[in-house]
Amino acid sequence: MSGSTPFSVSHLPQQDDIKIMLAEEMKDRFVGPMPVQMFMDEYLPQSPGQEVCPRINEQPFRQIPEGASEKSFYTLLVDAMKPFTPGFEVVDTSQHPSSGIEYGGFKLRPDVALYSEDCGRTKITDFELMDMFLEVKSSDKFEAFEDPPQDGLSKLFGEERDIFLNQWQFECDTVQGTLTRGQMIAYALTQLGSQFRHFAFSVAIIGKHARIIRWDRGGAVVTERFNYTEQPRLLADFFWRFSLASPEERGMDTSVTEVESDFVGREICAKLKIPPSTKLFYYEVPDDDVSRAQRDELDVSTPYRYIGPQPHFPSRSLIGRATRSLPVYDPVKGRVVYLKDTWRVDSHDMQKEGDTYRQLHDCQVPHIAPFERGNDMGGHGSYTMTHDYVEESWVCGMPFATGHIHYRMVLGVVGRELSTFQSTRELASAVADALEAHEQAYFKADILHRDVSVGNLIVTDDGEGLLIDWDLCRKSSIIQKRRHDRTGTWQFMSAALLLDPTKHQDFEDDLESFLHVLTWTSIRYCPSNLTVQERTAYLQSTFDEVHEKNGVFVGGEVKSGRLARNTYLPSELVKFSTDSPLLGLLREINVPFAVRYQEPPSQEDFLHFQRTESVADLSQPFWVDLLAHLNVGQYNKKLDKLKSSSWFPSTIRAYLQNTDLQWPTNDKAERLPLAAKSGATKKQEAKNSNRINSQDEARAHSRFPGESNHSAGWKSTVKDKRLSKRRKLA
Repeated sequence: MSGSTPFSVSHLPQQDDIKIMLAEEMKDRFVGPMPVQMFMDEYLPQSPGQEVCPRINEQPFRQIPEGASEKSFYTLLVDAMKPFTPGFEVVDTSQHPSSGIEYGGFKLRPDVALYSEDCGRTKITDFELMDMFLEVKSSDKFEAFEDPPQDGLSKLFGEERDIFLNQWQFECDTVQGTLTRGQMIAYALTQLGSQFRHFAFSVAIIGKHARIIRWDRGGAVVTERFNYTEQPRLLADFFWRFSLASPEERGMDTSVTEVESDFVGREICAKLKIPPSTKLFYYEVPDDDVSRAQRDELDVSTPYRYIGPQPHFPSRSLIGRATRSLPVYDPVKGRVVYLKDTWRVDSHDMQKEGDTYRQLHDCQVPHIAPFERGNDMGGHGSYTMTHDYVEESWVCGMPFATGHIHYRMVLGVVGRELSTFQSTRELASAVADALEAHEQAYFKADILHRDVSVGNLIVTDDGEGLLIDWDLCRKSSIIQKRRHDRTGTWQFMSAALLLDPTKHQDFEDDLESFLHVLTWTSIRYCPSNLTVQERTAYLQSTFDEVHEKNGVFVGGEVKSGRLARNTYLPSELVKFSTDSPLLGLLREINVPFAVRYQEPPSQEDFLHFQRTESVADLSQPFWVDLLAHLNVGQYNKKLDKLKSSSWFPSTIRAYLQNTDLQWPTNDKAERLPLAAKSGATKKQEAKNSNRINSQDEARAHSRFPGESNHSAGWKSTVKDKRLSKRRKLA
């Protein structure tokens, strides 16, 4: 609609691939163009008695020349902004990239940044201390967004105007526009990931024009473009309001505070097994169980506080749950526990994870971590806001944004990652434990996990396997009513779900995920006769397979084909180096899944079975045996086996308890080398590198590529609502 030219990535350098990948992931997550004054009044309202913006000298803004070098932009912008940023420094950071954080060779160095005057920054760009970044481009050809023409809009009314706006492409799909958008996304996700922050603001300066952007875990709201050389008041007023705003209004999460410098934390660091000089923080964790707070004689109005370090950088995605987990110290009870900080999906049919844990414990489901406390954080910024604006009359295109709520909880156990198993026997036993937890959660509590992955199985010091991360689970009765709702971690999702994004996720899908978890972990961490190239080729082709089909990411062809042909394991794999019985176990447990992907009996076979069944006397063994030996009878028997997971853990237990099998006791996990990726386009390599390499990224929670691609059915509904709302506003 906008007349922009589609981009191609065939000859772009790797850092540009990363930017394009980030822009693709955020496609349709930008809501705009929002009127500038409305943006400021919504997000940074002036409080009563607040000092008004000083008088503006327009000359410094007019001196910023369009088309000049970007370096001159930086200097002139810094000088122009200084009078309107009390308490902050406006810094040219273009030549001082951040140390320790980069994406595939893409060094992170925003052109201009705001820092608090007393933050203790150095010359190096520091995303942990940065309050805001500005991206500066000297020419309009780098514009990341395109507003609809006002002269054309003024001639349209009613439904014609609505249709025009719905079809307008707000995100520029030119090469330069896409790269600019991806670059800003990289800065925003790094700032949010490096700090305790709910949301962030940024400014894009493109030639003589500017836009202001607010980023949160649901997407980004973008203002209309305005000429800051002719309307400098808008830009100056924004910086003025931002500078006078409270930390919460600027996006900070004030429920986390640094432990005082004189606090004796060496003992706590020792218990947390971290260096004694590690900076420590207090984490507030609210509790929705008032009765427990009263029993423990706690002040219900005061959140319980735990002590721990700053968590690992979350998965490389701006949108979504951004889960961060870490061991923390309970100063009241003097023990180490496990804290989870996440942005749960704001949906009436997805309950809080703590409520799920209570149900699991009430139903006496085994191998479940003890739940301590948890609740929605509450307070300014703890609910994403981007999704609130997708139906506004000024919105272009059909943006999609999911609401998220900041949630924090604590579990009373700290386990090891599955990929750190001490022996293949422990690995197999831990998976069997988790399978039993999954089975009983489903059949006792009617809860389906829906995210079985390597990252969601942990091992206690006693070797018990625990199934954790129940925040995507659902009641089976709810699942059957939904479509476009596949969830999970891409590498471990069933082939059926990868092949068909509209498929209902069911018990058998989760069960197959356990197969992929055990197989992936075994091949990745158990030394064997496989060469580096063979191991890498198998893991990539089987678990990383992904391509785009009709705007949606799909995969699973290799998985389904190998399962159907009983070639699921690498043909080159003869034995594990320690002669572990694990290989025999893997060969046995993948066979039952073949029925999901093999050709079912013919229609004639089904008719013959039905006719035979109608005359059979099922009290007679002859008839029962006859039906069982028919093609349909054998087919149904295989399907029925998959409907209960009892065969799966039972098979593992049988291997573990078989005295004729010698399980090694010291064949612990080894971080085996992988070969460099080959045969993939740079664009595909960027996508694959951004997805989870399982535990190689410190418990990253990257989900399947294209969480934003669930919107096909949703968009038609939103379109109707938006048309209706626009007519009312008109």
